[in-house]
Amino acid sequence: MGVLVLAVTVFGSSELHEAAYSFLRDPDFWLATGVNCMGIGLFMTRVHAPQASRWFGYGTKLLGAPALALALWDMSAGTADLSTWANFGYAAWAIGATFIDHILGVEYRHPVKPAILIPYVAAYYIAIGSQSAFLLDKGLTPWAVAGATCIANVIASIYARVHESN
Repeated sequence: MGVLVLAVTVFGSSELHEAAYSFLRDPDFWLATGVNCMGIGLFMTRVHAPQASRWFGYGTKLLGAPALALALWDMSAGTADLSTWANFGYAAWAIGATFIDHILGVEYRHPVKPAILIPYVAAYYIAIGSQSAFLLDKGLTPWAVAGATCIANVIASIYARVHESN
């Protein structure tokens, strides 16, 4: 076994290295992971640094622009896949969230307005979950990383909700 590992390392390392880490050049991976990390920051700052929370909120919505750009790029290049539709979904959520939060200025969290909050939250989690899940087409590693950050995003939102109400 050790000889096989040594042979692969010496003779095939560049090809294996290329295949193993090619997802690092995939913008869908960085977008999904970035969206999830921005969400984690948003929820954690709601509890621990409320003055910074709004900047993370802006960031989560602004990431809709690269999501839309990537989706349009995929469509125009004829390379659309499931992540393309997930990016369209995230962009649609970001546009809707911007409209509700900043243009209309609707307060739906305190007091809770379920007619607005439930579709808003559902659309967000469907979008980020899709962005992460559809990375499985790109390999197990990008799917696992994006999936882990997505799960951490959900946990952070639950943490924030529990601690905001106290």
